[in-house]
Amino acid sequence: MNGCSLNNNWYKFIFSSLLILISNSSFATEPLMKPENNSYFSVTGGSGVSQVNETDNREDNRQHLRSFDIRFGQHFSPKWRIDLVHANEGHPYNHHRDGFAGQATYVFDAFESFRLEVGTGPYLSFDTYNDANGVELNEKRLGLMSTAGFIFPVDFLGENGHLKFQWNNYVMSSRPNANSFLLGVGFDIDNSKFQYKPNRKSFFNEAWLSILNAKNNHGGPETTVGASIDVAKRFDSNIALSLGYIYEGGYNGATDRQGFSAQFWKIVPLANGFEGRLGIGGYIANDKVEDKHGYDLKGLFSFGINYYPEWEGYDGLYLGGSITRVADRKGYEDDADLFRFSLGKKF
Repeated sequence: MNGCSLNNNWYKFIFSSLLILISNSSFATEPLMKPENNSYFSVTGGSGVSQVNETDNREDNRQHLRSFDIRFGQHFSPKWRIDLVHANEGHPYNHHRDGFAGQATYVFDAFESFRLEVGTGPYLSFDTYNDANGVELNEKRLGLMSTAGFIFPVDFLGENGHLKFQWNNYVMSSRPNANSFLLGVGFDIDNSKFQYKPNRKSFFNEAWLSILNAKNNHGGPETTVGASIDVAKRFDSNIALSLGYIYEGGYNGATDRQGFSAQFWKIVPLANGFEGRLGIGGYIANDKVEDKHGYDLKGLFSFGINYYPEWEGYDGLYLGGSITRVADRKGYEDDADLFRFSLGKKF
């Protein structure tokens, strides 16, 4: 069976499953938006088409069901919110591109049984591909990501849950533009009970220790197991600054890095003890492969979620999972993804 037939069968399966799901689910009768629902979370996945120029084969443009979108949103009015997004554009021919976006999203809820959402904003992308000489690069570019969503609530997802059909459009100068068509679930969240009251007397009021799995995005090297430690000062409005140290696990075939990090964080409180966070910052790292004694500045972009289990006697303790992209500005060659599993404490 060829790839085109396989993809068509997948689409038919997904569409048929949706019809069955909708026909067996009653629409929620509660209002689609409530004033107290001031946070948002959704996860969607699917496939689409990228306008790859290196080939005339239409099959090479397909994203092969590897596209996804994870977002945390914070309302600043009943109709408007800011969404923090980690998006992946699937795997078309010679381009494995993903990245982080910030979108201003408008919520149109004039209908009784469904609502529409549209959003747009800057998209920082990371694209692993081979150039005309066969050299694999990790290219960073700033583009535009726009989203349109069709949302309708169903009872089995709870009072504030809904199914979500989503279209993502990616525009990138001098690089492939793309469209992804996604399906998933979302939740409108009342986070009023989860607002953190920072300890103003302490210079640092939060710390976390992480075990990490580091994968260099240069083809071939194995993953390594490392660790990191961070201390942070969290302020009002769920803004935080952190300082830390990262050890990427030793030599992986391309790099052998460790060094000091600093990141600016935006935290989005979610329901039932969850919170999403996005961090941007710098990483002053020593790479023994480049220079045993020299340091160089890398970029850090983090996206993750924390969970507070509320164990008796362990107030403020949380478990976290995140992905951090190390952006190497030298030669576009040595970016890395750090998958971190964290144990943290707020003081």
